[in-house]
Amino acid sequence: MADCVAFGQSERLRMSDLKAGFRDWRMEETPCDYCGAADSDVLLSTPDRLFGSPMTFHLVVCRKCGLARTNPRPTSESLAAAYRFAYEPPGDLARHSDPPHGLLRWALVNYRGYPPMASGRSGDAAQAASGPGPVMRFLLAPLAGLVLRRRKAAIYLPYGGEGRLLDFGCGNSEHVARMAAAGWKAEGIDLSPEAVETGRAKGLPLRVGTLPGTDLPKESFDAVTAWGTLEHVPRPLATLKAIRDVLRPGGRLLISVPGLDSLPAAWFGRAWYPLGLPLHLTHFTRATLTRHLEAAGLRVEQFIPIRSGGYVRESFRYLADDTGRWLHRRLSHSRFVVGLLSYWALLTRRASLMVALARRT
Repeated sequence: MADCVAFGQSERLRMSDLKAGFRDWRMEETPCDYCGAADSDVLLSTPDRLFGSPMTFHLVVCRKCGLARTNPRPTSESLAAAYRFAYEPPGDLARHSDPPHGLLRWALVNYRGYPPMASGRSGDAAQAASGPGPVMRFLLAPLAGLVLRRRKAAIYLPYGGEGRLLDFGCGNSEHVARMAAAGWKAEGIDLSPEAVETGRAKGLPLRVGTLPGTDLPKESFDAVTAWGTLEHVPRPLATLKAIRDVLRPGGRLLISVPGLDSLPAAWFGRAWYPLGLPLHLTHFTRATLTRHLEAAGLRVEQFIPIRSGGYVRESFRYLADDTGRWLHRRLSHSRFVVGLLSYWALLTRRASLMVALARRT
């Protein structure tokens, strides 16, 4: 899964370029995206961990509705300058263009409605095409459930309609390649012209733009995916409404955001890596994300917590930077501690990353 939070695999910033320009940034005060109220309380303040500037950024919570946001925040023009450096070119997309195989392929075809997929693995296509009978389907459902609950299966939302899928904020286009390999007619949209041109050179149908703001036909997609993008957009409710508009009735949205009510967020506080200030503009809990989706005309069908040991590891490093303690630095290198804490968060369904599957009502 492409990472969706702060700066993971596909969002490594060229820091020297950004540090040179932070003095030109402009900041703005913004009201709550959900209720429009201006009154808020500061939940935490963090140093500039991304750009290395002397600035301090604040995460505030709306007094009226409880939605958290970065305030004040960089203006759209300042953010655009930062995002010019935000994406690496895609690597070997062929690695992401192989269709799912084995049990995952079988479960997707027989339990999530995917079409039979071409595969270089002998026997896969015939097995997927034939499928189990009704009795065996019922008996094998628990096995399929186990397979589909695995982390790498979370990106595969149920197949539907004509199979048209839009990846919003496609970045380096790896997810578009994966979905196309799985049988979707997958397209992508992103604000970065560099990322789009690089993906197009690999033969992927991408366009420059965002939602709202791009002239996409209404009710033209059966599914939309948004991996780590909603927390970056200036008006998430307007974006969700635009996504609803391009979905066909019954179409689904699969969206991931960091969970501000996660256990790691509580453990690490301002050192929690997925805060991503100042580029993360809105900070969702399960309740506030549900409310945003419902206000946009989308009904939540399922929440899926995603384990991420990397976020725990990086949070320990931030904590070590803040405290100067050798122990925190040492814990960031402990696979046992990082694994234990990330699995603890997963088992309590309060992992750093939450994925929501929602349907157009």
